Amino acid sequence: MRPITGDQLCTAIPDGLRKSLVTDGRYGGKDSSTGAATENEKRAACAWHNNKMDVGNGVIGHRTLSISVEARSTESQSAVEYAKDRFERDKEGHERRINVRDGKRTDGKTSGSAFGELKELKYGDASYSQTWIGHSGLKTTVFIRQGPWLIKAEYGGSNRTGDKYPSGDEVRAGAGKVAERVTAEMAKDAGKVKLAGPCAILTAKEIESAFFPTVQGPSVGGNDGRIQQTTCTWRLSEAVEHEPGQEFTARGGQLRIHVVDWGGGDLGSTFQFERDAKKYDRYHAKGGIGDDNTHTVYEPRQELSGLGEKAFAVVSSTTRPGRPDEDPMQEVLIKALVGDRTVEFTFRGTTTGGGVVGAGDYQKPVFESSVAQQAVAKLAKAFLADLK
Repeated sequence: MRPITGDQLCTAIPDGLRKSLVTDGRYGGKDSSTGAATENEKRAACAWHNNKMDVGNGVIGHRTLSISVEARSTESQSAVEYAKDRFERDKEGHERRINVRDGKRTDGKTSGSAFGELKELKYGDASYSQTWIGHSGLKTTVFIRQGPWLIKAEYGGSNRTGDKYPSGDEVRAGAGKVAERVTAEMAKDAGKVKLAGPCAILTAKEIESAFFPTVQGPSVGGNDGRIQQTTCTWRLSEAVEHEPGQEFTARGGQLRIHVVDWGGGDLGSTFQFERDAKKYDRYHAKGGIGDDNTHTVYEPRQELSGLGEKAFAVVSSTTRPGRPDEDPMQEVLIKALVGDRTVEFTFRGTTTGGGVVGAGDYQKPVFESSVAQQAVAKLAKAFLADLK
């Protein structure tokens, strides 16, 4: 399976075509995401939206365009076999939800989503589309199988003025043009993907050095609207040597970095940073926050030096009141102010223990706040030093 990122998927749609479907503007934006790639699974997605777009003839409407690709294999199925099986199962599910035939609802309902009949298409190895009306408007989704890839392209929306919805022909044509481009892109071979942007700053070796092996990721999410955001997430899990059938546990968890570019102004990065600092102070003073399902308590906020212009750390512990026997979920968060941006570094999981259950040196994995905070601070310092 070739590597793919959300950014690569975005660039598969020419700017001219994309802008004819979803224009840029004050109320528009783009989101891209890349799943943490493994040998057995790869995922990526890209989407555009504009909430107040001139869709022609003076009509103002809401339009969204999204594309996603995924491929995976299992112990019993190759990626191509999995794609064939999943495609057919999904198609059966989409056929079952049809409740509009020949332009009339067949389920006797007057509200709720309305799904039209499947239309066979000629993209990739197999493809079809389904047009539907829901809370988000009238949309067409194209489903494609291309080798090991399952591809989805969706386009549509609703109107604020004029007719309530765009025409079915309009959304089907738009989704079809995008589906054709994405299918062509995923039919290509590709070299090794090179990450760009904030998520490329830290290497797996740096993270493993601060914590422990093994690291998977990062998965990447981005939004380039008025407030630009990037989220990078890594999964950590220490490998445990064990014999077949032996019960074991491993220390590990999730490392997450969230970069937000607030821009200038009175409600910019400094305001947001100070607001969060006061929020955690308030949560600590009131003994935590929560409801009948979860309750989170916060240790006193710690001011930090050497990380951006300002920084603080907070350790939290979340429990479920209805499940007193469950171990708490613990997390350390470091938040830094860097110019017009705030950067959050969080680790949630365990730092010590693990091994073969029942062995003489076995220790149940636990979270040590000092160890976690030291590791996160080390990575935060390296990240901020290279943040452009």
